[in-house]
Amino acid sequence: MSLIITSSAEHDETNQVGISIPYQYRNNIKNPLMIPPNSEVAVESVKIQRVPTLDYGNNITTNFWLGERLATSASYEDQTSYFIPARNDILGSKSPLDFADEFKRVLQSAYSFHPEINSPAIEVNLSTNTDGAFNGFQFKIPQIDSTLTNRVPPSATFIQEISGVDATYDGTTMDANDDDCFVQLLPQGTAGGPLSFDNGSLTYSSVGAGSVVGLSRPYCSVKRGGSVAVQGWVGREMADSGADSDHPFSNAINGEGRGTYGDVFMDYCVENNGTDIRVYNYTSSVDGEGKMSEVKYYANASSANSAINTPNSSFASGTPIVSASMGDITFSVNNEKIDISISGSTLVKAHTFNSASFKGQIPMPTTISNWKMYPTIYLRIDNDSVDITRYECRTSSTMSNNFPENSWIARTKIPTFLDGRSSTQTQATMLATDSVPLPPFNNAMDWDMDVYDRDILRAMEDGTAFSDSTIRNYKGIATNGILQDYENIFIMGKNSRYMERRVQSWQPNSALALGFSPFSINNDSGMTGGNTYDGASFTSVTRPSLSSQQSTFIRVPTLTHETYNFGTGNPSKILFQIPRFDNSGAETGALYFQNNDKSFIDLKNAAPVMLTDLDVHLVRKDETFAKDLTGSTEVVFMFRQKNKL
Repeated sequence: MSLIITSSAEHDETNQVGISIPYQYRNNIKNPLMIPPNSEVAVESVKIQRVPTLDYGNNITTNFWLGERLATSASYEDQTSYFIPARNDILGSKSPLDFADEFKRVLQSAYSFHPEINSPAIEVNLSTNTDGAFNGFQFKIPQIDSTLTNRVPPSATFIQEISGVDATYDGTTMDANDDDCFVQLLPQGTAGGPLSFDNGSLTYSSVGAGSVVGLSRPYCSVKRGGSVAVQGWVGREMADSGADSDHPFSNAINGEGRGTYGDVFMDYCVENNGTDIRVYNYTSSVDGEGKMSEVKYYANASSANSAINTPNSSFASGTPIVSASMGDITFSVNNEKIDISISGSTLVKAHTFNSASFKGQIPMPTTISNWKMYPTIYLRIDNDSVDITRYECRTSSTMSNNFPENSWIARTKIPTFLDGRSSTQTQATMLATDSVPLPPFNNAMDWDMDVYDRDILRAMEDGTAFSDSTIRNYKGIATNGILQDYENIFIMGKNSRYMERRVQSWQPNSALALGFSPFSINNDSGMTGGNTYDGASFTSVTRPSLSSQQSTFIRVPTLTHETYNFGTGNPSKILFQIPRFDNSGAETGALYFQNNDKSFIDLKNAAPVMLTDLDVHLVRKDETFAKDLTGSTEVVFMFRQKNKL
């Protein structure tokens, strides 16, 4: 019987990496050691130093919320937000520092859906106690609150020809090349992006008869029947909408939109119909159908469903403005509030909410479905045109993955190309390559329908009962410059206020890992504005659960034994599985394991083996190295002959 002592380091206290790697080392002996015939080997003891790790395996989920903090009595029916799912790309155990870096990317991806979150500047830092020991994480999610500049989309901007009709754009003027021309400009990267929600404005001029101009969530490119197509459209025809459709307006009913055929849907638009000027927005009717409902800015009579609209319009005369008075049309977005003006005078704005009668006379609030909106134009006749003279948007300088497809509505509907895509590549060009897109969020096709089925987004029209429609004070920009009453909230456990229980595949369970147990959400987001830092800043309330959830095995490739790893489907040289807890019950730090119940493995050596060196590997079940080790590793092996038991 022989004991062989091995060590990864010459000095026990070393933390040096190189020839002394704690999970992969070789020891030599000056004089060869003879292992007798018919011998077997077992591990006698192990000493390792395991770095505390945070387990964020593929079963761990965190979701996010950007909107009002909901009290126990809050009604989901009055909310315009929805939870933001986050795909877990971290997968496995990480040191706190490595985890912080990877979780930062998760946050950047999730909050890049909103144009006023400065997602590239998001931080996840380590929080320590007074002794310098790890105590959790600090999360900082800043808002932009910066001066806007005019970035009219350049001539090279991608034109999404939604109705299949060509258009020409020279950096100012959009010209139709045929009748029924429905198009959208989709700037991206450094050249432009979605309209800012911090009083960002879009101005159109020269809006002729039959034209409709507005703002809309993106119509993205998809592959249909082997060819590149547009969401919600098949050639020159609008496709059916519904829960299984990729149409960006999930509830849209063909014929209830604008344009010649009633198939033009935008979130907000102004129409010059040749007689007068009308305003429309996308809403849900009492029976749940999506339609372009008129915003009756000109209302000037009190009735069950209307009020004198002078607080919200300079043109509340009782009749719409005549087409001959058409001037420049400007849309301004102030968080949930939409203001529309004509030649500098307020056509309609979301200002007064003291009566439900005003609901059909002001634009509906923005929602998570249209957090990203782009210039969208309908030109009825060939050679009709319209100009864009102002566009205040966000760019990739403050938005991660600044592509139209990186929007909540697109990610719930279609495969998207985000990773490895340059700022000049469009979704359409990516579809022509061999690149593999990200799949849409699982089981999310009907989430937009859930949003627009809420009472707050039901249209208030003649014949619609008040009980089927609600109104509240839509949220704007607070005096301190940040989104009014909006908070960044992590959903880390089941919470029916922010997520319906029926959405089973996305139920979160990360409170222990992030340091918020026993709470399902962060109880305070630390929102601040008007200072050098604007946005959310908060820390873990408990120390995150640190452990090594993954198994560690000892592999000795230089010996003649053979074991079998069915996990990889291959023969192996693994000898021993190191327990998760050592003899004292510890699972991280300096650990010592005395193996009192040894399993000997046959070396299958009919002749003596001359041993001059010994390779020792500490690996995972897939036989990759266990890199959560530091310091010195020491393993003692016991050899004995089988016939001398």
